[in-house]
Amino acid sequence: MQGETKSTVQDYVKTMSKGDAPALNRGAPAPSGGQAGQTQIETQIDKRVIKAIINVIKRRRKFAFLYEDVMNELKKMIPNEDEYVELMTRTILDIMFGEIKYLRTISMSDWGDEDIIAALPFEPDSEQMAILELLAEHDTTRYYRTDLDEFHLDPVNMRKRVLEAINAVIRAWSKRKPTDVARMLAEEYGIEA
Repeated sequence: MQGETKSTVQDYVKTMSKGDAPALNRGAPAPSGGQAGQTQIETQIDKRVIKAIINVIKRRRKFAFLYEDVMNELKKMIPNEDEYVELMTRTILDIMFGEIKYLRTISMSDWGDEDIIAALPFEPDSEQMAILELLAEHDTTRYYRTDLDEFHLDPVNMRKRVLEAINAVIRAWSKRKPTDVARMLAEEYGIEA
């Protein structure tokens, strides 16, 4: 099942033109051309996805979390396996391409559960994103299993500390709480939180 999901996302991404790739995940491009008042067609975000993200933020009380956390929350809401897989695939792409406001992917590990997502109560500049990405590089997915053993590194503890560091940096920059982002998401997408 898990292998199918990864190949589904990769197959979908292969169909996109090279120009569609996210530039450091800065969000959707600004509308161009057309008459005044016209905007590009916005992607419809499934409200269950937003509810799942809000639930993760509230439960964990953290700005940074794993894509796996969102998938697990969605699994509780969607009993139909096919619908779940389709929504899961769309969700990772929506986050990666900046379609969901306030969310950024700051670490990618082969399109999967271990991607680190940050819920940001502000629009990060390129320097802030670079710092978050540098912190995320120290996640255990960047090490070979032999290195972890040789250096006596505990993968679970490392992942926890990396997420704590990212959370602390976002808290320091924003002077806000993770629940503020949950409230902002709820207001933006019309969800009862």
